[in-house]
Amino acid sequence: MKSLISRLLIRKPVKSVFISLLLIVILLTGVQFIEMKTGNDTLVEPDTAVYQDNEMLGDEFGGESVIILFEAEDLESLLSVDTFEVMELMTTFSKEQENIIHSVVSPYTMLEVTLKQQRNLAESGLNEVTDGLVNISDQLTSSHEQTSQSLKEMSNRIDKFASQSDAFYQGIPQEQETLNKLLYEQNGYGELRNVFADTVIDHRYTSMVITFRGGISDSDKSDFIKGLSKSYNERHYPELDIIVSGKPVLDDDIRRSMQENIQQMLALSAVFMVLTLFIVFRVSWRLLPLAIIFIALLGTVGVMGWLGIPVTMVSMAVFPILIGLGIDYAIQFQSRYTEEMRRDEETHG
Repeated sequence: MKSLISRLLIRKPVKSVFISLLLIVILLTGVQFIEMKTGNDTLVEPDTAVYQDNEMLGDEFGGESVIILFEAEDLESLLSVDTFEVMELMTTFSKEQENIIHSVVSPYTMLEVTLKQQRNLAESGLNEVTDGLVNISDQLTSSHEQTSQSLKEMSNRIDKFASQSDAFYQGIPQEQETLNKLLYEQNGYGELRNVFADTVIDHRYTSMVITFRGGISDSDKSDFIKGLSKSYNERHYPELDIIVSGKPVLDDDIRRSMQENIQQMLALSAVFMVLTLFIVFRVSWRLLPLAIIFIALLGTVGVMGWLGIPVTMVSMAVFPILIGLGIDYAIQFQSRYTEEMRRDEETHG
């Protein structure tokens, strides 16, 4: 193989250079397809029974979850209209991504269920009022006392609906007093209702859990996390602190850290190799090995991109080895070439 390459280089140098440059360009275009992964498929083979069972459970019951912690000074600030408005923005954004989001659980989603029940009760009550008015109309020809009593009952029902009309608003109640009546027992003055108590950790913390569907790619998760942060940054309240955590968030930070570490490693390697080549390697074109190794490095990444091999925490260990061995081989190759050139000059001098 070596002799074949040697004969090709000697007999057809121009074509050899052209083919080499073409291969380099093709390999470099594969860099755009490279991905960084930290998911389960980097630790367990996707064709194993354990991995497939895990994916099946993810499809049925949801996969990884983003956990959002809301912190405030007291329970009043924690369960305020402002807090629920922030939760509404995040929930609305999540539900718009129904192709990747399995479920959202938070005090706001519990409030949505409660409001739906209240609206159903309101419709039922209004129907009763309408029926009562019809009955009153029928009774106008009978006893005046009976008619007066029926009118009072209808008036009391209408007053009750009017006093709590904000609870039937399509969205979060605009008044804190109305919201408290939905959240607490005894018309807003008792204990927190059980449906909300399950999502409130204590008087300072409550949470939201957003669960992905199974088999969602890392890039889709990263895009969702970025969009989620953007959604709640639209409404900023000084009394409320928001912490976004969970395995998808941690994996996203790890991928960004990996990318930054690779960039720093390449930059530092280039600086040290330039200094070393200038000080130790006293020949013409002393920086040529550096150019060769970086072409080889980018070519390797390009091959990984074309073959769909992701960059993981394990495969990252290959790059320092590749740089070390590559620069050593390039220096030796150039030194040997320089020796042969000098020998040829001395022979035919």
